[in-house]
Amino acid sequence: MKNKYLLGILLLTLCFGVRGQNNHKKNEKLNSRIAQHPTPVGDIESVFDPAFAVKTVSILSQKEAQHTTIPLALVRNANNKLAVMAKDKTGKLQPFYMKGIETGFWDTRKADFDLVFDAYQKMGANAAMFIIHWSDIEPQDGKFDFSYTDNIVAKAKSHGVKIVWALFMHEQFDMLFLPSAEDLWMYNLDTRDGANYAIQWVKDKNGDIIKDIPTQKQKKYSEIMPCYANPIVYNRITRMLGRLAAHYKNSESVIGVQIGNEEHISYQGDDADFNPYTLASFERWKKLTGETSWNRFKLAIVKLWWSRFTTAYHLQDPYKLTMLNPIAGGPEKGETGIIDRSGTDATTFRDSKIDVIATMFYWPSATKIWNNLDQVYKSNNTYSYPTQLPILMSTEIGIGKLNTLPYTQEFMINFLERGSQGFAVYSYGHMGTREGVINENGKFYEKFMAMVTANEDIIWPGLPGTGDNISITATYGGGKISCLHKGNNATLGILHFPDALDDKIKESKADIPVEIMVKKTGKYVIDIYKDGKLTATQADNLTAFKGRSIIIDLSNKAAAFIKVKGLGRK
Repeated sequence: MKNKYLLGILLLTLCFGVRGQNNHKKNEKLNSRIAQHPTPVGDIESVFDPAFAVKTVSILSQKEAQHTTIPLALVRNANNKLAVMAKDKTGKLQPFYMKGIETGFWDTRKADFDLVFDAYQKMGANAAMFIIHWSDIEPQDGKFDFSYTDNIVAKAKSHGVKIVWALFMHEQFDMLFLPSAEDLWMYNLDTRDGANYAIQWVKDKNGDIIKDIPTQKQKKYSEIMPCYANPIVYNRITRMLGRLAAHYKNSESVIGVQIGNEEHISYQGDDADFNPYTLASFERWKKLTGETSWNRFKLAIVKLWWSRFTTAYHLQDPYKLTMLNPIAGGPEKGETGIIDRSGTDATTFRDSKIDVIATMFYWPSATKIWNNLDQVYKSNNTYSYPTQLPILMSTEIGIGKLNTLPYTQEFMINFLERGSQGFAVYSYGHMGTREGVINENGKFYEKFMAMVTANEDIIWPGLPGTGDNISITATYGGGKISCLHKGNNATLGILHFPDALDDKIKESKADIPVEIMVKKTGKYVIDIYKDGKLTATQADNLTAFKGRSIIIDLSNKAAAFIKVKGLGRK
């Protein structure tokens, strides 16, 4: 009975994955390697336990949120939207929309964070996606030390900045401020026969399996991934996530954790992971499912691993959020090579029971991401992001060298129009200096966040679309109006130009006619925001089904926010 139950769960998980081709020759080679390196199936059995109960973030009703003492909560509002609330200085839960910037490693590892977080405050950011490595909180096996992260939390709190930990469990070889991977205990837990069983074994283009860190470096690979299938490693990860959650459970400054940074099965080499524990998991999976595809196995096993990781965190802290970001947004773009290697795609967030979709948006090709994400998280022209787990809160939207400002702006608007609970850009180092001096990218972010902040009364509770009363439209010059509505009495329209993002399209300004239409006669206030400021406001009596046109002078590389709120009806 247990096996039948598990089979159903696994097949359900896989039915949304990328279709793989059965490769019998490849499977024969894998079986041969397993025979050479036998691993007891019992060692990996806990991941396949059908009785395992996945624990996602706990969701409170509005009434429960009014009486809770917890520092952060995901609340279901009366319109069914899931929205984040966080304690303010008075100790009460208040609406919180994440306006984040990532930092903590290459750009600011040794910076004065009083200066950095002061710059955050000036730019209108309220959250830091702060990068840490596993060794920052567990420098020795079983010996936890939160002094570094506590110091970061204290400095952030003094500047009104909250923290999401972007937790590296792997090491990249350009992290010069960390000990080398050969000297870090988490990558050297299980070494025997000249092979390191604590790391993923990569296959190179010659078909050779690389089983140790020095050889991977010699082959010019750039990172070491832990072997999540090895019970010794797996148990250390779940223990570490539990301790991290417990330590910051009562913190008013910590929002949650991104479990890994671009982590899953390694995308390096010709293919991975050929560690005997992973291969034993493959054999177990084949027996349980009747499937034989190596690539479909990878999609399934990553989902199982991360469902266990998010559960380990939530068993200690049921209310803070867990996130996941596959490699550079490649799987969500539909890049089959990355999907096949990494074992992740657009369904991974949902099927691994992660709370938050933390997709990365870099370069113009990132526009492809929405095609695949929306296919999974949209039905009957309605997005699931605002009302179901996983919610949408990207942790990395490129800025500066990683995206031109029109693309950065467009991606931020994409999150707003889908009813997200926030987003973050990467990274502070592209926006300001370690001394807190803000550059033109930081000034751009500051102006955009000023408009977001001014309209959070609609953005935080708002659902995508115009609602049943107020509509805002534009049909001139390629302009598009993206809308959020708060019931029938308030709508926010964002005027932008998604077809003018490319540098080859020259900047031009035009008077854009925008039409506002209401179905219910009454008095309404219309506010216009451009370039980070409220530039016009007017109160008018609007007649049902009689449009009111306004003109907005705007560049095709810029955006304007148009808020329409009812004051009373005739």
